[in-house]
Order: sequence, then structure tokens, then C-alpha cells
Amino acid sequence: MKKTLIAMILVGVFAGNLCVAASAPEQVAKMAQKGSGTSFDALCVAVYEAVKAEPNNAVEIFKTVMMQRESWTATETYSVLRSVLLAAPSLEDGFVANAQAYNNNPGSYVPVAVESAGYQLLATLYTMPQTQPVAGTVAQGVAATTITGTSAGNGVSSDSLESFVPNAPATTPEEDVLVTPPATSALN
Repeated sequence: MKKTLIAMILVGVFAGNLCVAASAPEQVAKMAQKGSGTSFDALCVAVYEAVKAEPNNAVEIFKTVMMQRESWTATETYSVLRSVLLAAPSLEDGFVANAQAYNNNPGSYVPVAVESAGYQLLATLYTMPQTQPVAGTVAQGVAATTITGTSAGNGVSSDSLESFVPNAPATTPEEDVLVTPPATSALN
């Protein structure tokens, strides 16, 4: 009797874990709904865990989560996207490599890139009505915080800096001289 009870408990534990793993994307989608009562931090952790469990479905999980609301702020979109990229780091290279070329211009891609999941994630970000208004800001944020490329000394890759930070304007020697303002009172 005791052995049967232990066997039934073990079967229940393993079956429960299989059911949870199978329904993770659906649970994350429910959590992403506006009235779910789920904290945003909990949603990001759930997205991370869902993508970590199914890295080949990362783009679909991102898309499913983003479809749950009419709109997302740039911060919310960035946080969910960063959760996806942290769980599946191989996507980040393709995402960042194509971010500059894509820039919401559907014809500006290399046909080979379309096959990469990173590009598909980028295209999803730019084409979904829920994320399209903030896509440029989010893509720039991801590129600025990427861990790919060579470090520029401040945690931002040099590739990202070259892609998104314009060069400083040239100055003339006269502009480099600081002018001291005149005294404003006799006590100076």
C-alpha cells in the first residue's frame, strides 16, 4: 500500500511538471493580459522561463505575449524583449546585426538574414501594431545594451556605438576657449 501511494505521488509530480511545461506559453499569454493582475516583473520572469524551456519558439512566444494588449510602452516592450534575448542569447547577434539595416524599412534586408531567428524577432517587433510605435526606440535600446562585438570600455559594444551614436560635430579653436563671465557684483 505504501509503495503504491509513493508511486502514485511520483507519477503525479512528474505528470504535473510535464503539463506545466507544455502549457507555459499559454500561461505566459494569460499573464500578459491587461487585467490579469500579474506584476510586470513576474511576467518578464515567466517570459524568460518559457523561452528558456523552448528556445526554438522564442519569436512565437514574444509575438504571443505582445498580442495580449492593444499597446505597450517602450519600457515594457524592451523588458519583454530583453527577457527573450537573455533566455536565448543566440538571437541577440542576429537582432543587433539587422537592426541598423531594417530600421522599419522592409526592403532593407539581406535575403539570407530573413532565415535567422534574430531577424524574425526584429521584424516582429517592427511589424506588430502593438509594438510598432516604439520599435525604433526599443531596437536602439537593445543595440546599446548588447553584449556582442568588442567592448568600448563602458559595457556598450563598439558595433552598437558606431551604429547608433552620431559623431560629435567638429569645433574650431575659438569654440574651445571658455569665456569667463564678467563680475556681477563688487564682492566677486
